[in-house]
Parts: sequence; C-alpha cells; structure tokens
Amino acid sequence: MALTRHIHVTTQVEGLHRWPDAGPPDEYLAASHRHLFVASVEISVEHSDRELEINAVARWLTTVLGSFAEPPDRPDGPLDFGAQSCEHLAERLVAAITERYGTHRRVRCTVAEDGILGGGVQWDPDPAEAGQ
Repeated sequence: MALTRHIHVTTQVEGLHRWPDAGPPDEYLAASHRHLFVASVEISVEHSDRELEINAVARWLTTVLGSFAEPPDRPDGPLDFGAQSCEHLAERLVAAITERYGTHRRVRCTVAEDGILGGGVQWDPDPAEAGQ
C-alpha cells in the first residue's frame, strides 16, 4: 500500500438558498432560508513540506465560495446562493480547485448546511496524469 498525502481545509460562509421545486412534505424549502455553508476540502499533495500552504488555500477557498453567490441585499446581510444545492456548490469548488492547482490531484469536497447535512463530490485524476 502506497502512502498518499493530502491537505484538509474547511471554511464557511453565511448564505441563503432555496429549492424552488420542493414538494410535500418539504415545500418550506422553496422559500429562501439561511444556512452557514461549510465547505470541507481535501486536496492531494506530493510531499509533506507545504506544497500547498493550507492558510493560503483556506483564504482563497473562502473567496471562491462567496463568489458563487449574489451579493447581499444590504451591507450586513447574507450572500444569496439562489437555487444552488450543496452538491452544486461542491462541484463548482472542485472545478475551481482543479483549474488552480491542476487536474492531476485527487480532490474531495463536501458542502454542508450548518456543518451537518450536505453533499459532495470527488475528482479522481486520470492515472496517466497522476504522476505529473
């Protein structure tokens, strides 16, 4: 078994979202409602000496997650993620991560509402690219 390494970064942003097509018994989800969207990410790295510096990745990740939302209605209000689900936000984060850090890395991302319930995705690189 080969040793693999990864960094783990978690961030959160306050936001609103809704599920316009929600039906019984969950129709209340059709209305805009607030959550802390907690994104948890693992990104593979080649060595143990800060190949990707976790604090820099965390700051960038927070900015990117927030960029997927509309600005707040008022200066102190929450962001508005519209109809985006946790899975959709996770897919967008993985796309941004692979664009910035390369498609040769394994990336796992979960986005959870209030850190409890959510969804996620995993990017597995093509084995031919994994050695880059």
